[in-house]
Formats: sequence, C-alpha cells, structure tokens
Amino acid sequence: MMMPDKIFIDTNILVYLVNEDSPFRVKVEKKFREIVKRYGSEIYISRQVLREYAVVMTKPGTVENPLSPEEVICDLERWNNIFQVLDETEGTTQVLMELIKNYGIKGKKIHDANIVATMVVYSIKNLFTLNVNDFKMFEEIHLVAI
Repeated sequence: MMMPDKIFIDTNILVYLVNEDSPFRVKVEKKFREIVKRYGSEIYISRQVLREYAVVMTKPGTVENPLSPEEVICDLERWNNIFQVLDETEGTTQVLMELIKNYGIKGKKIHDANIVATMVVYSIKNLFTLNVNDFKMFEEIHLVAI
C-alpha cells in the first residue's frame, strides 16, 4: 500500500493566511485550499513554526497590525488544532548537524535548516513556502510555491 503524500507548511504561509494587509494573501489562500484538497490530514507544522508565527505576528513593524498576546494565543491554539504539529527529537538535532556540515550553514539560516531536519526525520518531502530562496539549496525536500 502506498503512503500518502505529506506536506509541511512554513511560517510565512500562516502569516499570509491571516494578514489581511498582505499582497500575497489571496494567492496563498487559493494555493492553501488546493493543498488541503490534495493532502487532507497530512499537513504538518512544527513547534518552531508556532514560535516563529508568534514572534512575527506580535512584533511591531513586521505586520501592519500586530496581534495582542491574547490574539496570538488564539491563533496558536487554532493552528495546533488544524495541523499535525511535530516535535523536535534527538534525531532532528542529528540531522540538523549533518545539514549544517554538508551545506556550510551559518547564522539565521540554521532556523531554515532545522525545518528541513524536522521534515527529514518525519519523512516529509514537500514544503509550502514563499521563501523559496531560503530552501532551494536543500536536495532533501521539494518546494511547493504559489
């Protein structure tokens, strides 16, 4: 029996789904509906994505109307109920170290590498992101963009 496809959703997609001021919102919503239809319950995020979302959505200057702590908590609860949320494991750290070594990753790019490491550990090949340039170096994954 063939395993169904899985897809991982990057932080920026969640931000664009709720940010009414984003010029990407309509395109992201359309693609997201296609993804829900195709992947069903096999849509994943990680605890890292939840943390990144909370940072972006509450930080003045990163979005037009930052959320209050109460509002971001509501959103985090909603994402936690909509998606399968993955935890980092010892295996994630091992894969992350391999990615850092193999690709010579430094600085903030380590956050992106950690997403890829999480995907590798959970056998997820597809990543829906608008930050294609941040992930195009990784041969371990397939990028899904709008």
